[in-house]
Parts: sequence; structure tokens; C-alpha cells
Amino acid sequence: MNEELQSTNEELQVINDVLRLRSEELDATKSFLASALRSLGSAVVVLDGDLRVKVWGPGSEDLWGLHPDEAVGRPLNDLDIGLPVRDIEATLRRTLAGRPAKAETSIEGMNRRGRPVSMLVQCGQLRGEDGATQGVIVVLNDSDAQS
Repeated sequence: MNEELQSTNEELQVINDVLRLRSEELDATKSFLASALRSLGSAVVVLDGDLRVKVWGPGSEDLWGLHPDEAVGRPLNDLDIGLPVRDIEATLRRTLAGRPAKAETSIEGMNRRGRPVSMLVQCGQLRGEDGATQGVIVVLNDSDAQS
């Protein structure tokens, strides 16, 4: 009985070690992704097929003052931000459907300080390794800041 318990404990220790390593790898990957998104300097939002927020980049937080915890998992059009999502929803849905796979449009909105901003909105399909569409990546840039 003791031998069986010792064997089970050793197996559990191996499993715990593997889980710890995977957690460290995941943390490193998340840190790298956050760094890459922050370095873009743009507001990046990744949406799933139902237009629910999967990723809320640091630029989005800066632009609209909404923390990722408040945005992730919620439908984009339910967020209380100064982006008139209804005006770009058709573009988002066409991009999801691949008509076209990438799209660009301009929109007028409000930043977190209540100031008007002209936004260049770029959309592209988010594809999995198998090529299937998993969502849409939205990159928003303040058109006025680029001039």
C-alpha cells in the first residue's frame, strides 16, 4: 500500500512539474503578446465570431479608459466607449465572412476624455493554424495623430 501511495505521489509530482513549466511558458507568451501590442502604439481589439472581445490591447485601454478585465468576454457593441460600433459592424461581419478578408474604413468617435477623434479602422480575419476563421483583428489609429 505504501509503495502504491509513493508511486502515485511521484506521478503527481511529475504532473505538477509539467504544469508549472506550462504555466511559466504561458506567462512568458502572454507577456510577449502584451509587449508586442503595446509596441504597436495602436488600439488593437481581437473579436471572436460573435464580435465578443477576446483581446483588449493596451492602446485600447489608453484610448477609451476601459481596463481589459472590463472588456474581455463582452460584445464590442455593449462597451460604453466612444466608438460608434454600429457604424462599423457591417464591415466587421463582412471581414469575418471573408468579403473581403481585410478591410479599412474611417470613423468619428470620442476618446476617454470626451474629445472627438477621427479613427482609421483596419480589420483582418483572425485565422487558426488550420486556416479557419476564428474572429477578426481590429486595429484603430487616431487619424489626427498620424498627420
